[in-house]
Amino acid sequence: MKKRISGRIPRASVLKLLLLLCCILAAVFIGVQLVRLIASPALQSAGGTAGEGVILIDPGHGGMDGGASAADGTLEKDINLAIALPLADMLRFFGYPVEMTRDTDCSIHDPGLSTVKEQKVSDLKNRLEMVNGSRLTISIHENQFSQTQYSGAQIFYGSGSAESALLADSVREAVVGLLQPDNTRELKKGSKDIYLLHNAKTPIILVECGFLSNTAELQKLKDPSYQQSMAYAIACGLLRYET
Repeated sequence: MKKRISGRIPRASVLKLLLLLCCILAAVFIGVQLVRLIASPALQSAGGTAGEGVILIDPGHGGMDGGASAADGTLEKDINLAIALPLADMLRFFGYPVEMTRDTDCSIHDPGLSTVKEQKVSDLKNRLEMVNGSRLTISIHENQFSQTQYSGAQIFYGSGSAESALLADSVREAVVGLLQPDNTRELKKGSKDIYLLHNAKTPIILVECGFLSNTAELQKLKDPSYQQSMAYAIACGLLRYET
């Protein structure tokens, strides 16, 4: 008696094929962005480097300043850094000179300050000095609200440069297109209450990547793969702005 050969493909094989397809599509997309970047006038005029001047990545808070805190104790400063580090790596891969205000869990206040208030004021002033010495800045933060239903990234832009709004719009479109298709949040101009945005003289945006107060979004923000995806979306937004 002949054995019947099933024509069904095992589920595991289907998943592997889908994963391979996603990797191929991602590689093609990155390649297209890289070709556009290399061919852009900004890159050509910079003599083979991706624009002139340093791009600053600013993971908000750090050290004694934890920023917002989720119900489960997750601190904003840690999520900020977890997104900022791969973002910096991606931009370096594309040829950008990148600096970070911090790459560990630390404050960048001047030494010898005794009170928390003095340390926070010094930290912000030192960040602003780095911002104004850079070509543009992307500051990474997380949102929080008393009502837990709110979710989605929101982007604020600085008032000291018209380019800030253009950069913010480009990053917003990338985040919505690649990661949050249902996000309808509008761009907002930073008020005087947001120290860096109000006082920066160079282009700057602040990306609130999500809400720590929303349980479902918090789980995403804690997921390393989602952190990488958010960093990738922001990087793509910058590439689009540059080209």
